[in-house]
Amino acid sequence: MWPPTDISYRKFRRKVAADGLRSTLVSAADLVFRKKVGRSVVDPLLDSGVLRTVSRAELVTRARRTHSLGDGAGTLSPPFVADIGPGYVLPTTGLSLTDSLEIVEETAAAPDHARQATMACLSRQAFFGDRSVLFDILSGDRSALESDATPVGTVLPLSPRYPNYYHWLVETVPKVRYAEAYERETGADVTLLVPDGVPPYADETLDLLDWPQDKITRATAPVYRAEQLLVPSFPEPRIDDYRWLRSRILGALSERPSSSTGASNVYVSRSNAVERRVVNEPAVVSMLRAYGFESYNLEEQSLATNARLFADADLVVAPHGAGLADIVFAEDCTVVELFGSKVKQPYELLAETLDLEYERLVCEPRSTDIVVDVEALEAMVSDLSTA
Repeated sequence: MWPPTDISYRKFRRKVAADGLRSTLVSAADLVFRKKVGRSVVDPLLDSGVLRTVSRAELVTRARRTHSLGDGAGTLSPPFVADIGPGYVLPTTGLSLTDSLEIVEETAAAPDHARQATMACLSRQAFFGDRSVLFDILSGDRSALESDATPVGTVLPLSPRYPNYYHWLVETVPKVRYAEAYERETGADVTLLVPDGVPPYADETLDLLDWPQDKITRATAPVYRAEQLLVPSFPEPRIDDYRWLRSRILGALSERPSSSTGASNVYVSRSNAVERRVVNEPAVVSMLRAYGFESYNLEEQSLATNARLFADADLVVAPHGAGLADIVFAEDCTVVELFGSKVKQPYELLAETLDLEYERLVCEPRSTDIVVDVEALEAMVSDLSTA
């Protein structure tokens, strides 16, 4: 059985209205493949060597040069940038290959999740990218892939695995920090290979980080061949990354005028989302206003506005969703995350890394949406407000 949050007529109808029928059907096919058959198809290809991969350990050993940032913490090894020489980049997901057509696992995920993420990247390439590129890789036809590829010089790929704010801000943007460290260490100029047509928040992020436009290549082709491919380690939950991001973004914003005045208590609405809307949101918002909350649709605001909002927040209440990625800008804040029947942990882990207080409230699922127990939420907010 499919979990109700994965597929429903309600979600399908909304996605068609938002993205069109064709895009919705392609997304559905990608979802079915990843959830139901992806590993059973991709794993035999990996096990048999039809698809070859390079692990993190092999990547570091084989790289022409590797620069480590040296800030490992706990069980995490320090982030790094590895120069692997010539290689290929699939900008749809950032998945990269060596000159011998070996998939670099680090461009899909950290080692613990590399195989699952590699499958997901290949699925996204098949459904949203150029399938001929996959055929070249599966056949091991290096000459065919090279003839299809657009040549570039020295590049570091900056593509999120999925076109989603969380995957951009938390799993992709820290690579800019690694690129800057590599430039300082080596004296080299690094060009970021960024997918063309990224959402406005991506360009705004790079602008606030003061990354020069002349060191960004917009990827409009399905595959690129780099003369020198720089592979950054896949960002893991790391406080140094989040401190860097918060400091750089808020530091840049401190030099820019702002007329916005956000509330100290923030409710994140998903009223425009395809799924996980709060069915009884008017009652929720009415109750929260008594505790100084204001409701925001974050997707309607700029990254700058949202960063300032979360930097000043004391309490954040939100249904599970990418908007919670903005807690990276928060400090001394409490997060209350609302779930339906399916509980996921990325924002709990993010809050833990950021040393933010975190609570969850499991709500009644209503298809792909949720119904909040207003009394239970009020009791939780009341306790947190007086703590």
